[in-house]
Amino acid sequence: MTATISTEDVIVDAARRVFMQKGFAAARMCDIAQTAGINQALLHYYFRSKDKLFSIVFEKESINFRSDVLQILNSDLPFFQKLRLMIRKDLEKFRSAPFLPMFVLNEMHNNPERMMHIASTSQHDLIFKKFSTLVEQEYKAGNIRKVCPAQLLLSIMGITMFPYLAEPMIKMSMGLNGEAFEKLMEEREEHAISFIEQALLVDQSVAV
Repeated sequence: MTATISTEDVIVDAARRVFMQKGFAAARMCDIAQTAGINQALLHYYFRSKDKLFSIVFEKESINFRSDVLQILNSDLPFFQKLRLMIRKDLEKFRSAPFLPMFVLNEMHNNPERMMHIASTSQHDLIFKKFSTLVEQEYKAGNIRKVCPAQLLLSIMGITMFPYLAEPMIKMSMGLNGEAFEKLMEEREEHAISFIEQALLVDQSVAV
C-alpha cells in the first residue's frame, strides 16, 4: 500500500529544491508553486510566507545533517576517515546550498529563540559530545596530539563555512567569477582535509 503524500509535504519538497537551486533571496513563491504543481493561492493557504517555508526546510535539513554526521561518528571507521567524511559532508552541504551559512547567522541574530529550538530539536549537542569523546580517545591512544575538541570542531567549521560566508569578498579580492569560485570550492576538500590531518599529527606543535 502506497502512503499518501500530503500537500504540505509536496510544497516543502518543492521549496527545498527551489531554495537549493536559487538561494533564499532569488527564490519566489511562484517558483515554489510551479515546482509543486499547484497554484499560488493554494500555496499561500498552506504557507503564508517564504520565510516560514524556508525555516521549515532549514529545520528538516538540520535534522538530516545531524543524523548523517552522527552516523559517521558512530561508525567503526578509523578516526581520520571520520574526519574526512565530516569535512566532505560539510562542503557538500554548502556547495548544494551556499546560502545556508549566511541564513544561519541572520537567523541567530533575528530569531535566536527559533534557532535554539531547532538546535534542541535536532540534538546537535550530541554531535559535539560524541566528537569530544572520540578526540580524547585518539589522544589517549597516542594517535593525535593533545587538542581541545571544541577548538578542533571550530577549526573544521571555519574551514568549511567561511568561504561561503565571504564569497563576494573572495570573488572580488581574487578576481574570480562564479565558475572559478566553484572550481576553487571543489578543490578545497582535499586542502581542508590535509590541513586538519597535518595539524593533528603527534609531532606537530602548532595548535589547531
